[in-house]
Amino acid sequence: MSNMGIFSRRHSNKKLLNDDRIATKEMLKEELKYHSVRKIDPTEIRTAMDISQRSLSERYSKELMHEIYGAWPDGFMVYSTESDILGFLAGKRVTQSEARILMLATTEKYRSLGIGSELIENFVQTCRNYGIITVRLEVRIDNKRGIEFYQRHGFIVTSILRNYYSDGSDAYVMWKQLI
Repeated sequence: MSNMGIFSRRHSNKKLLNDDRIATKEMLKEELKYHSVRKIDPTEIRTAMDISQRSLSERYSKELMHEIYGAWPDGFMVYSTESDILGFLAGKRVTQSEARILMLATTEKYRSLGIGSELIENFVQTCRNYGIITVRLEVRIDNKRGIEFYQRHGFIVTSILRNYYSDGSDAYVMWKQLI
């Protein structure tokens, strides 16, 4: 009988942890109720850099971030609430018909709440507005979560780039047809 009580206590602690996670996620979703996805203001690039440095394995200089913005301002967008920028997507137009996603990052606390999806959807719509028909990106081959995320958004793996990242890691090239 005493073993049953211990099992029940463990089980209920696990349920409490799951309930806490669900409650926290619901509270975070409530914080995101009033938000926008919009073109980044150049004064916000530092904030995007901070998110990038906390979220991505590669390091990007302020100069490079400004260069990306300058090349195609409409392709550099942020997800913002009234008080904060919680994620960003930096893309560039490669040709008249092709765009490339260079970076996509969300503040860790707010991951898995739809921010990345909204950024991707807005970027794809921006590309369509410009007459772009394909979007490509690179993702680490060991980034299972990222690969699955992009696949959910219609990207397919087309090739591997060996030693693509600064640490020698390989990348998948992923493409999405817009028409």
